[in-house]
Amino acid sequence: MRNLLFTLVLLTAIFSFAQSSDSSKDLLTNTEWINKDLDYLRFDNDAVIYNFDNNKQEVFFDLENKKLSFKVNYRVGGVDFRTEEFKFKIKELKKDKLILEPIVNKEKKDNSDYKKLDYNLFAKEKQYVFYNRGSLLSKVNFKKLTFHSSTCFGTCPSMSVQINIDGTVYFQGGAYIDDFKGNFEGKLSKNDIYELKKILNRSQLQAINKRWEQKSKPNDTPRYTYIIEVFDGETIEINTNDQHPILDKLSDYLLNIPDKADLNEVPSKHQFDKSRIDLYRSAQD
Repeated sequence: MRNLLFTLVLLTAIFSFAQSSDSSKDLLTNTEWINKDLDYLRFDNDAVIYNFDNNKQEVFFDLENKKLSFKVNYRVGGVDFRTEEFKFKIKELKKDKLILEPIVNKEKKDNSDYKKLDYNLFAKEKQYVFYNRGSLLSKVNFKKLTFHSSTCFGTCPSMSVQINIDGTVYFQGGAYIDDFKGNFEGKLSKNDIYELKKILNRSQLQAINKRWEQKSKPNDTPRYTYIIEVFDGETIEINTNDQHPILDKLSDYLLNIPDKADLNEVPSKHQFDKSRIDLYRSAQD
């Protein structure tokens, strides 16, 4: 009887530990994490998109024994298979807060083993304190939002859209816009405007406008222009073709405006705001 009771207690403990581990993993990987320095983490299947000190990359990751590992696999000379790995200790993980502590190998001070991962970038701070994207708010009291996107080396849609706070939408579709090529006007519902405001408030636009810059060179990805006019008269302008990953939800929302707004074709072209910044400006702008 005692053996049976001991076995049941042990199984319960193992089951509880497994549930706790799965819950922690889900909390980490299902959350977008960002801090006030715009360092960022987003997990997708077996990959993690990170932005540390304005350096963005997508790499593989592993989770084991409260450790988070960034990994890159590659070949040298087409034959020699290599793996680079950098580990962080998960010092704290809560719903709204994540603290990562770099695990520094003091014996590898020259870091000659790292070619694809930036060892010095990850080991720069003693710890990195992240917050749930939804809890780190920077409110944007927008009056009007203008967005331009360009084509890419592929089928990226070329378009311009203006959204006013009352839900009014002006849209111009160019290349790779199948059903909405030309000039259109429409309306977003109150729920759609609420969703847009929520995304804007969670996108750290003021900080990105003032402190973030694209370090990668122009490439074949689409160029995005954001022009946000707020009620106090200020205008936020961001041009990029390799944007900070926290803006991905905003661009996804705007690129799908034809599916959200009740658009009707109109004969005349709307005069969209144009960016005053030349760098990375969309050709549509």
